[in-house]
Amino acid sequence: MECLLITPHFLLTIIMDNKMKKLILFLFSFLIIYSSVNAQTADSLYNLTVYAGGGYVRNITSFDYEYASLNRNGFLANLRVMWKPDYLIRAGFEVGRTDVYSLNEKDIQTDFGTTDLKTDVYAWSIMAVFSMSPFKNFEVNLGTGHAFTTVNNTSFGNESTSTDGGSAFMISTGYYFPVSKDLQLGGELRGMKIAKYDDYLISLQVSLAYKFLEW
Repeated sequence: MECLLITPHFLLTIIMDNKMKKLILFLFSFLIIYSSVNAQTADSLYNLTVYAGGGYVRNITSFDYEYASLNRNGFLANLRVMWKPDYLIRAGFEVGRTDVYSLNEKDIQTDFGTTDLKTDVYAWSIMAVFSMSPFKNFEVNLGTGHAFTTVNNTSFGNESTSTDGGSAFMISTGYYFPVSKDLQLGGELRGMKIAKYDDYLISLQVSLAYKFLEW
């Protein structure tokens, strides 16, 4: 089981590295040029599309110490609005909330006595997102922005809460098939780094895409 966790964590760490970010941006630039050259010369069509998604998220970070009750699994939800021309790169923004991890440990020995420890960590993010569709119904997304991580701790009968901000980076791929003229249903596989505490998350979500404005 640990081997299965190490592999995606290693890959995601590489992807989120600064040098890899530059490589990803270079590849995106190449795709922009490729799309421009191969774009149709017919009347361009523009639209605004809103995405609403939610699903399963898992924290694949390597912790220095793991409590037995550590829960890496959780839920995420996000809302994204994209400006989508008929060709070239698409741009927009996304806001979302994701669970990071939680634990509920009993009878911890400390210098002040024995206590139960309950911790819940989650994050809100806001990112600029750039997207392309290299194949029909298939999307590649790249996002960068800011995340606010909240840590709730309860011990010795006292509860404390702290919130800290830091950078966030996301890369995802998705497939959407049409339900109607303006509505699509699909799935998205995502990798995300929340830099404040170096948390690496992978997620699989179901999304609805609705085209609400077209010109």
